[in-house]
Amino acid sequence: MMRHPRLARYTLAGTIAAIAMATASFAQGPGAGGQGAAGGRGQAAPEPPSAMANPYRMVENWPHFGEIKSGAGIGIIPDGKGGTWLHHRSEPPIIHFDASGNLLKSFGDRMFVQAHGFCQDRDGNFWAGDSGPFADTPGAAGRGFQMFKFDQDGKVLLTLGKAGVSRAGPDTFVGPTACAIAPNGDVIVADGHWPRPTTAQQDGDRLIRFKKDGQFVRDYGRMGSKPGEFMGPHALAFDSQGRLFVADRSNNRVQVFDRDLNFVDEWRHFGRPSGVAILKDDTLIVADSESNRPIGGPPQAPEGGGNAVRNPGWKNGLRIGSAKDGSLKYFIPGTRPEGMAADELGNIFGGLTGGCDASRSGGCLQKFVKK
Repeated sequence: MMRHPRLARYTLAGTIAAIAMATASFAQGPGAGGQGAAGGRGQAAPEPPSAMANPYRMVENWPHFGEIKSGAGIGIIPDGKGGTWLHHRSEPPIIHFDASGNLLKSFGDRMFVQAHGFCQDRDGNFWAGDSGPFADTPGAAGRGFQMFKFDQDGKVLLTLGKAGVSRAGPDTFVGPTACAIAPNGDVIVADGHWPRPTTAQQDGDRLIRFKKDGQFVRDYGRMGSKPGEFMGPHALAFDSQGRLFVADRSNNRVQVFDRDLNFVDEWRHFGRPSGVAILKDDTLIVADSESNRPIGGPPQAPEGGGNAVRNPGWKNGLRIGSAKDGSLKYFIPGTRPEGMAADELGNIFGGLTGGCDASRSGGCLQKFVKK
């Protein structure tokens, strides 16, 4: 299989120039090439300007939450009609908006500690994750670290994991963060969120394969920074060839795997990935919500442990390119989406986990359309 180019050996001078100007700051100083790069401590550096094209605009005052308090938007599944299903950190946690932003349906009340991971299988059922608390949170004991399978009316069809148990096992999760449906219909789950409580397993980061009935098949990888290893895998997407793209967030890279989940390549020029989406034509969209920000992480992380500035000097936003060759084409600045999805109609959806009150969308869910 032909390997995809890593940034270090990318030879397109124009693309390199665009990447350098749009996504990274090479100025010396705290958070850039100085203190931030060496120890990852201190304040984030000012974001550099972007020289890349941005043909998108955000739809203002969309959607309409009504009486529902908009919570951190972590899981997004477009409905193919311009609307979307949202898994957010509020009550009710799963809601459906139409293309006009009107609320159609909601369910899952009081089931989740920390919404995380959302995908839809070929039967139309939803798989929704609960990564458990991110710290030693009072009142969260005995809850979280599970995946739930719902039908479209909100009926629970299946539960995976053991409530309150954070452990890497065939029937337990360290902390599920994402899921995606493989070409054969199996469910792939990303496991291992950072930060995590001290009571959680402090390693065990991996991918897990299940049959659609919840039968454990096998897991892949382990915690680390080598090819095929993971540190906080945070989002998953399959391309047209059946290859899996993994947002290996705490390693500041997207990893690419073949249909058998053998390692193919790693791409670092899409920033620190929180969300990944791939369209039918292999348009690749990556959300970066954490670059150049103090974020909790493990001591094995490239910037060290504690609340270090992660991936210093890089700009937050949405990077749009190609899963075929790794090229970059567009960049949407001025947003920090952690949850993210896109549809074949040209819409891009971003889910914020902070700054929601200041968003012109009116909450934590944003919709971007072509200008």
